[in-house]
Amino acid sequence: MHWLNRSVYTFIKKTIKIYLSTFLEFKVWGKENIPPGPKIFCSNHFSSTDPFYMITIMDDPIHMIIGPGFSLPFFKYMLRLGKQINAMPEKRTTVIPTAINYLKNNESIYIFPEGVLNDQTQLNSFFSGLARIYLSNPVPIIPIGIISPRRYVKEKSRNIKIGEIEHKTLTVLTGKFYANIGEPLRFPEIEKNGLTKENINQVTNQIKSNIEFLIMDIKNNKFWS
Repeated sequence: MHWLNRSVYTFIKKTIKIYLSTFLEFKVWGKENIPPGPKIFCSNHFSSTDPFYMITIMDDPIHMIIGPGFSLPFFKYMLRLGKQINAMPEKRTTVIPTAINYLKNNESIYIFPEGVLNDQTQLNSFFSGLARIYLSNPVPIIPIGIISPRRYVKEKSRNIKIGEIEHKTLTVLTGKFYANIGEPLRFPEIEKNGLTKENINQVTNQIKSNIEFLIMDIKNNKFWS
């Protein structure tokens, strides 16, 4: 990452860290599971604030695949400066090649496979982009389960409309936010058979199951209040 982009990214990250330490109980488990080198981070997605909070747990800059945020003038500018990946409809065909290029340059990416926000009762279906990226350029996948007690998740009156689809704006600005980082995942046997529909489905389903496990691990074995 260019020094200017890294400087902008670092400034945003430090600002968010200050906010989190002031207004939220932000608890993270499993940071020791993050290996060196390029990685694919992935997690469930329940609030519009998820991307901002998640960049604070990685030491190195990451390139996050983001959609609706690129429709907002100020955020669009900052996301571009921070070298995040634009997943708006007109850019969809460039997302996977851009992500693969970052991985080949020894940099990491972050993806929300659901694509849209869930209501924390269950995960939405996962899109196949994560598996396609992985099978095209295999590197460790780092699954993360994130949750916040639903009383802290607030819906804003202003939603984001992209085409015919209206995206809710849900935020966690106070209260509690938990992240559980799982062990790195690789699928060497699946990798051997390449980018087939069956392989894509297998990787996608296994990642989803891992994220579901990490969420339940917070609720059952960490703490949940």
